[in-house]
Amino acid sequence: MKKLTMFLLACFVFGACAGVSVDKSTEYLAKGEMYHKIGRAQKALKYLNKAIAEDPSNAQAYLSRGSLLYSVGEYDNAIADFNVVLEADKNVPELYAALGAAYAAKGEYKEGREALLKSLELYPNNVAALNSLGGIYYSTGNYNAAIEQYSKALALRPVAEVLYMRGLCYEKLGMKDKAAADFTEADSLAGISVE
Repeated sequence: MKKLTMFLLACFVFGACAGVSVDKSTEYLAKGEMYHKIGRAQKALKYLNKAIAEDPSNAQAYLSRGSLLYSVGEYDNAIADFNVVLEADKNVPELYAALGAAYAAKGEYKEGREALLKSLELYPNNVAALNSLGGIYYSTGNYNAAIEQYSKALALRPVAEVLYMRGLCYEKLGMKDKAAADFTEADSLAGISVE
């Protein structure tokens, strides 16, 4: 079974099955994404850089590299890569969400908010954008706006961390009962037994 798994992985990465012809940029991109998924950031970066060098118009390679750079805290470089992709296509809500999160991580809340609002304009049910926008509002002390964004996100997908953040907002506003309810529900979703 292990040999079959390795063979299928090789087929995917190298395009070796059924005579599939894969250009070098796509091959490097697949390798980079694979290494990113298994937590090998430096090796992933090496292949994503090769994908871009091979084909500077490969938007997916820039998007993948930007995501990798974001995950290792290189926000300026991530923003640069996301902006390259935006030049090719300005209608990708997930891209604006990623860009907004990168700006927010740098503490550039105005730019982050603008990107996240653009994401939500394109796709109002983007949970990641709603959560990130809630985070910006929380970080800037606008707890009511944060509660609104977190509540929208929770209506789409209940997540313990988001309940906890909304609970913190309620706590900051002195709404202890609502905060306690969110903390209890967050613990329940996370599988934490409260005694």
